[in-house]
Amino acid sequence: MYCTIEDLKRRLPESVLIELTDDEGSGPAGLDQAGEEITARLNEAIADATNEINGYCQARYPVPFDPVPGFIRKLAVDIAAYNLFSRRGYSEDSADKSVIDRYRAAVRTLENIARGLISLGAPEPRSSSEVEVRGQTRVFSRQKLEAF
Repeated sequence: MYCTIEDLKRRLPESVLIELTDDEGSGPAGLDQAGEEITARLNEAIADATNEINGYCQARYPVPFDPVPGFIRKLAVDIAAYNLFSRRGYSEDSADKSVIDRYRAAVRTLENIARGLISLGAPEPRSSSEVEVRGQTRVFSRQKLEAF
């Protein structure tokens, strides 16, 4: 996965992360005391973000990335945050708008990576439009056939 729960905690307050994932209403004091369900939902949002990033980047780069470029980690956090907000619904007329804007910017960035307009600095695989032909040495040539 391209980001961690700790990365999400640096982006969003723990109370917000708990609010977005606590479907049972158990209301743990912090993510350290959160149940397996909350942790699983956070990891699911991160995994979905990773899969979305791979979907765009595989057009140009071998995925999954190892090590993960810092730029990709930031995009993963923004997409995972959007995934979490999508679980409960959001309003573009509220503070949620920043999460939506960050997600849309992340998608535009990924589209530009897929088009080759933005480079991650990693080596790109050989273009699939190149053709390499290999074969055996020629048996007949003009020189060999001159006598006939």
